[in-house]
Amino acid sequence: MVPYKKIMMVLIILALSSVHAGPGDAGAAFLRIPVDARVVGMGEAGCSYVDNAIALYYNPAGLANVRKFNVSANHNEWLLGMNHEYIGAGFGLENIGTFGIAFNYWGSGSIQGVNIRGDTIPGYYFSAYDWSLNGGFGRELGSLALGVGVKFISERSESLSGSALGCDFGGIYKLPLKGMSAGLSISNLGTGLKLDQESFSLPIMIRLGWKYSLKNFGITQDFIFSNSDKFGLGIGVEYIVAEILALRSGYRTADDYEGLAGLRAGFGIMVKGLAIDYGVAPYGRLGLSHRITISFTKYREDADLSRLKP
Repeated sequence: MVPYKKIMMVLIILALSSVHAGPGDAGAAFLRIPVDARVVGMGEAGCSYVDNAIALYYNPAGLANVRKFNVSANHNEWLLGMNHEYIGAGFGLENIGTFGIAFNYWGSGSIQGVNIRGDTIPGYYFSAYDWSLNGGFGRELGSLALGVGVKFISERSESLSGSALGCDFGGIYKLPLKGMSAGLSISNLGTGLKLDQESFSLPIMIRLGWKYSLKNFGITQDFIFSNSDKFGLGIGVEYIVAEILALRSGYRTADDYEGLAGLRAGFGIMVKGLAIDYGVAPYGRLGLSHRITISFTKYREDADLSRLKP
């Protein structure tokens, strides 16, 4: 029998050693931008229950919940005219597990060039864009689901470019208490990213969370550790109305923005495997970030349709 507990402990120790020094400079910052309107609407807490192709971002073990097929597309109207897109697909094979693939893209849009004195340069504009191509696998082993992901990361800003390789690990455990699950994920372990003469580490993130569901109501919480940000806490709730409409709200700490920046909210509509979700997050004076996710899932006849409940 494979010693899963020992494997998870080794991964935790390795990741904690990487984030022990606290927040610092890290490259590929777009990997920190949360995806999926449903998760964002619940305070960005998702590592213990994510159940579609978005699992490649939060916890690859969640791929095991894709029993047959899922495709999810996420559009994020990010801040200051920037766009963020994420699309993924999961394919479940009976008695084997679920394979997933995803593409994560961030673009700055057109940026006005300036000289060393800070004066604008007429007619000179440039742009920056980052992307990653992800692949992963998740498998259910009784009450425990395990997953692993790999990614190729590319950054480009004007004439500078760099690339890196990263990997993700995760587990989700269904506790004996009905409706209770716990999750752990470690994201962005990998090589450094070099731009010009400078090298940057990847933004390693550790998520430890739980979710409890009771009939049409669910509550979830994630503890978030990172080498590129302060300790964070995400908490959220979801209420399902008539198995069609989902109402969500949450709170996410650690944002250095004023006002109501930590609040999160959203809703979703679910009909026969098709889900359309919306989530909103305020960022102080920078404005609001709006996310829309469209997801389609085809279930096996013997599948547990947990996506239709909290």
